Amino acid sequence: MFTNVIDMNNKNISKSEAIILKILWQSSPLSAKEIADKVTNEQWSYVTIKTLINRLLQKKYLSFEKNGRKYLYKSTITKKEYTQTENKQFLERMYNGSFSGLFASFSDHEKISSEELKEIKLLIKEMEEKS
Repeated sequence: MFTNVIDMNNKNISKSEAIILKILWQSSPLSAKEIADKVTNEQWSYVTIKTLINRLLQKKYLSFEKNGRKYLYKSTITKKEYTQTENKQFLERMYNGSFSGLFASFSDHEKISSEELKEIKLLIKEMEEKS
């Protein structure tokens, strides 16, 4: 049976750990060897992959099930939960939690197309309707 404990206040997920999670979001549960076979853009050894898996287990972002002699791993955090957590932490770290500060920063330094402005206005309208 898989353990399923998510503590969103755990340590941050590193870029390397996120690669492991992305693989498991696409297909799971997987063994460490199956995860290693799917890691394509990195020059990691099997030992490195096992280390990343163990870190994610310690942070409770992975759970496992023993199947014969193999351990099968799956994520305990969804891609949506991960994205929301990362976005919130970025906003807190860079803009003191201010979404308007983030938007102002982009509008000061980046060219925003009329299509993007339309999308932003639509998102704002949807947010207002939910409030």
